[in-house]
Amino acid sequence: MEAAYMEDQGMSDELTGTEIRELRKGLGLTQEEFAHAVAVTFSTVNRWENGHAKPSKLARRAIEALGARKPGVPSESQTLEELSGHRSFGTTE
Repeated sequence: MEAAYMEDQGMSDELTGTEIRELRKGLGLTQEEFAHAVAVTFSTVNRWENGHAKPSKLARRAIEALGARKPGVPSESQTLEELSGHRSFGTTE
């Protein structure tokens, strides 16, 4: 997976607040719960989702790992962008 991660690293830099929000909601988590799960503060998740900040490399890895734990989603073959694009993650606020 390391090689695949390295290939997709550039794509992860393009992670949008909307993608983070869709993933979080698809997992059924509040911003506070999501923040706890990826070891950041609530305000950090809020800034990501509102486009005022972007996740660090370490945070992106934690988000990807969290998204990969969703049942039925292959953990080693998809990027965060692919995970957040699933209809099961929802597309509305």
